[in-house]
Amino acid sequence: MTTIDPTIDPPDLDAAAGLAATAASSVAGVHALGSLLGRASDAVRERVGLASTVPGVKIDTDRADSVTATISLVVDYPHKLHEVSDAVRRAVRDALQPLGRGRVDVDVVVTGVFGPFDRDPVDEAEEKVDAATAAVGEKAAEAKAAVRARADQAGTAIREKTEAAGGVVREKRDAAGAVIREKADDAAKAFAEAQDAMAAGAASAAAAVAEAADTVRAGTARADAPVAADAPVASTDAARDDEDVRDVVAAALEDAAVDIAIAADDVRDDDKTPATDEVQAVVEDDRPRS
Repeated sequence: MTTIDPTIDPPDLDAAAGLAATAASSVAGVHALGSLLGRASDAVRERVGLASTVPGVKIDTDRADSVTATISLVVDYPHKLHEVSDAVRRAVRDALQPLGRGRVDVDVVVTGVFGPFDRDPVDEAEEKVDAATAAVGEKAAEAKAAVRARADQAGTAIREKTEAAGGVVREKRDAAGAVIREKADDAAKAFAEAQDAMAAGAASAAAAVAEAADTVRAGTARADAPVAADAPVASTDAARDDEDVRDVVAAALEDAAVDIAIAADDVRDDDKTPATDEVQAVVEDDRPRS
């Protein structure tokens, strides 16, 4: 572990730690720098993307411009501990001398021995981190799959409801269209029947008027015929005939008016104020009293 002293620049301190670590790791019998627990912690930090310092190296400097390097390491079995420590001490001192920091002191701390049947805790830590990462990835994939499945189900349900609503709307639209067409057909048929009735009434009225006109013309002809001086009775009979003609014409016109009113009632199809009743009332009022 590197300790930063305010009397020297951090880049110089980091460079010294790196040189010391490289020199110590190159000595035969050095299994790893740092302690087993510290190495496992550093491995986990590196796996999860966190920065780590140089493991097993501590650099100190004082005001006299001397440097002290403390190296922690694990020795491989069956190397002798003092031989490995002396070799590391020399190698680190030779690596730091070119920095020009004055006297270089190197302390070596053996934190453990790694045998042929031991399992490296770094490997175990890395395997655990990898397993945890894989588990997290699987959980994330399962969560994404579940979200997609729910989204698909929701989309399917929405489409089904939309299609069902569209079908109901189409059915109601078709039913309304059929009712409208049926009402239009009925109205057209009723209008045609009313037109036929009006035409028939008008024809009947015209025939009655024509018949009345013929009667008037016949009466007029009789009235214009020469009458002998000795025939006073005939003159009386002509006056009576003329009065009869006027009655026939009036009756014919009344019948024609009633027929036209009936035709109008058929067209209007309104029972509140039938035209027939109004016409007959007028006829009754105008009819001469006997």
